[in-house]
Amino acid sequence: MAEPIPVVALHGALRSRLGLLPTALWLNLSGFQAKTFGYPTRRGTLVDHGRALGERLRRWYPEPPPVLGLVTHSMGGLVARAWLAHASPDELGAVQRIVMLSPPNLGSTLARLYRDRLWFRWLYGDAVDELAGDACRCLPPLPPSAQVLVLAGGNGGRGYHPSIEGDDDGVVGVCEMGLPGVVPECIGGVHSLLQWSPRCLRRAAAFLRDGR
Repeated sequence: MAEPIPVVALHGALRSRLGLLPTALWLNLSGFQAKTFGYPTRRGTLVDHGRALGERLRRWYPEPPPVLGLVTHSMGGLVARAWLAHASPDELGAVQRIVMLSPPNLGSTLARLYRDRLWFRWLYGDAVDELAGDACRCLPPLPPSAQVLVLAGGNGGRGYHPSIEGDDDGVVGVCEMGLPGVVPECIGGVHSLLQWSPRCLRRAAAFLRDGR
């Protein structure tokens, strides 16, 4: 019998790994070996968080597994990209399957809109500059070993937030989620609930198993 695929779940801004425990439990019950990774979203840069993720993965998996799964929510997708950008081929292993739930891969309209508001900067801390500036766009391309699925929230129409162009999930616009060669798959829903959405998790599990 094949070994279960290890999966690491990463939270988004203003969240913690505790919120991903139900997600990890669902993945474990679905036949994966899931863990959660936490990082201080209000302090540090994406590169800092990516390096911390790399250090944790080296402790968990001294020998990289043939397939490593990552399920990321929002800013967690950028942390995964930062790790992929700076990891050596020996650290990466053969295949990484990454499911990004509503990631602001092209930056955040809301962060750019509110970056000068004191309350917003106090709430989000260093994440404001990471999400409002060019840090997201300047991350290097994904390595060839990475297989990526982007699942987008939204309502299939005008979206939930009037300040975001096109469809959105209330926090991130669908037009902000894509990567070169990766078109978001619209699955619907609001941003804050996607990590617990059964529909999202079923689709994520299917991709983690076969990369399609």
